[in-house]
Amino acid sequence: MSSDDDASERELPFPGTLCHRCRYLRVVGNKRGSVFLQCTEPSLPKYPRQPVLRCDRFAPGERGA
Repeated sequence: MSSDDDASERELPFPGTLCHRCRYLRVVGNKRGSVFLQCTEPSLPKYPRQPVLRCDRFAPGERGA
C-alpha cells in the first residue's frame, strides 16, 4: 500500500480545518488506514493539533483543495 497515494484518496479527517486548503498540507497514511495531516512549512509543527482554525503561515494552495 502506497501511503501518500492511498491517503489522498480517503476522506480527510477534521473537515473544518484550515489545513485542507493550505499549500503546505501533505496527507500521510499508514498501513492500518489512519490518515494524518502533515504541515511542510518549516517554521510550524510537523503535525499540528487539529482542527486548525487560524494560522499565520496559511497559504492557499491546490492540494489544499
